[in-house]
Amino acid sequence: MKFFLSLVIYFVVWMAFFQTKVFNQNDSLWNIYTTISIVKEGNLDLDEYQELFPKAFNANLTQSNEHFYNYYPYGPSILAIPYIWVIDKWYSLKGKNLQEKAITSSTIGFEKNISSSLLAISASILFLLSLHLTKSIPKSMLVIFLFSFCTIVFSTISRGLWQHTGSILLLSIVLYLFSLKKSVYLILSAIPLYFSYVVRPTNLLPIFFLSLVVIYLLRKNSIYFLGLGFLILISFFYINQIVFGSITHPYYDFRKVSGSDTFYEALLGNLVSPARGLFVYSPIFLFCIYGIYLKRKLETLDLLDYAFFSIIILHWILVSRNLNWWGGHSYGYRLLSDLIPFLIYYLIYFIKYLNFKSIIGGLFIVCALISFGINFRGAVSMETYFWNLKPNNIDSHQKRVWDWNDLPFMR
Repeated sequence: MKFFLSLVIYFVVWMAFFQTKVFNQNDSLWNIYTTISIVKEGNLDLDEYQELFPKAFNANLTQSNEHFYNYYPYGPSILAIPYIWVIDKWYSLKGKNLQEKAITSSTIGFEKNISSSLLAISASILFLLSLHLTKSIPKSMLVIFLFSFCTIVFSTISRGLWQHTGSILLLSIVLYLFSLKKSVYLILSAIPLYFSYVVRPTNLLPIFFLSLVVIYLLRKNSIYFLGLGFLILISFFYINQIVFGSITHPYYDFRKVSGSDTFYEALLGNLVSPARGLFVYSPIFLFCIYGIYLKRKLETLDLLDYAFFSIIILHWILVSRNLNWWGGHSYGYRLLSDLIPFLIYYLIYFIKYLNFKSIIGGLFIVCALISFGINFRGAVSMETYFWNLKPNNIDSHQKRVWDWNDLPFMR
């Protein structure tokens, strides 16, 4: 029954994401082109698309050994391989060339479809996690509604193939495997956990803290977990060395989070600013704090919880040290979106013990409706994205993130 429901969740969420109007192709511009290059030519370079470079104003590109590459991580492109492989075979059966299609028309349709599918898989996995923890199908369905439609998963991350798309998927898998509390699943969790670093560099935080948890829990057997993880990292470093002449990818430059004069502003802005605040766009996450309280009161906070706390707090600090802490042209708290699986984890405990007839229950319903309304608006109206350009470019007029008279979701 639960697997049938997870399949239904996948199709409903995927269709809802894909059919809503808004799309966004900024940092993800070359992700699908890179995937097509992997599938068709077995390499990461974008040389075959040079005629497109002037049209894209040479954006998001880096050059190495006289070849052109996507400046951003190639992890999302790897996750898209199964989809592009199937699409390529379909095009071949129809006598068409996928590379030519990518050159002559936009890839945003592919991006949005694949991202919607990956996040729909995330929703199905989080449903299984919630069901495992709550033993309640109705409450688990509510959790998935909150994840899918009351966060920027709906309004932003599903609009294109962001790094965050893969990050949320992989970390959702990790949380589910950890929740099963069996050695074999803890060992296997190394695959999505360590690959999440290939997708997005900030995932070094969950890798570090969750690896410590596994080492503590498995003792000697943790060598298998670490072996899988290091195999992924060594492969990643080897590819980087061959392609870029360095074990580090060009994007993985931590000088970008070395701090700035806006650090304290960013700490506050990432939580409550009208354009980028976590608790503004998804006030449901305020109840994570109560979920932590309930877990402490009615169950037991364990080592895993303290690892999660460390990840959440340090990720918030890390992205707040970013010189571009508002996340460029996006909608809502994009740079905090990698934390959504962890925040949902504590919402599960809140909902597990929630009395909907209580004052807390009433406040929660109000916050859920607000969260849904704001993120629905972001998913159906392109005007919400034009806010980044009108009346001034947000990247050169950062103070606009504090303008309560010009809210992106009211455009």
